[in-house]
Amino acid sequence: MRNFRKKQTGITIISIIIMIGIFACFLTFGLRLFPLYNEYLGVKSSMESVLNQPAEKRKTIKDIRKLFLKSAGLNSVYYFNGDNVKDHVNLKKSKDGKKKYLHVQYENSNKLFKNIFLTVKTDETMEIPGGK
Repeated sequence: MRNFRKKQTGITIISIIIMIGIFACFLTFGLRLFPLYNEYLGVKSSMESVLNQPAEKRKTIKDIRKLFLKSAGLNSVYYFNGDNVKDHVNLKKSKDGKKKYLHVQYENSNKLFKNIFLTVKTDETMEIPGGK
């Protein structure tokens, strides 16, 4: 009996199946979450792109939204369009009224399984240089 225990080495088929199952769960979550996170990074990049434009190009909120839509399209963010950009992209003012902020707020989800969804809520605010 002692010799039999010493000769056992390696992992069993059950542990291999468990490892494959854990890997499959991580892969599934990663593949479903990656597009949402990539879109979030695209939105932040679009906001930075708008803020890096010269002040003459971003005088009004309409100009800012137009620049944001253009940049979002270049960053492969297809959630925003001409109809819903007014609901999600806005300007905020500081309490003293001296600073202005670009504010983007929206929610997007991706189906994980039958009726289980992964949801990303984005609520980003960046200061507009020059107060405009």
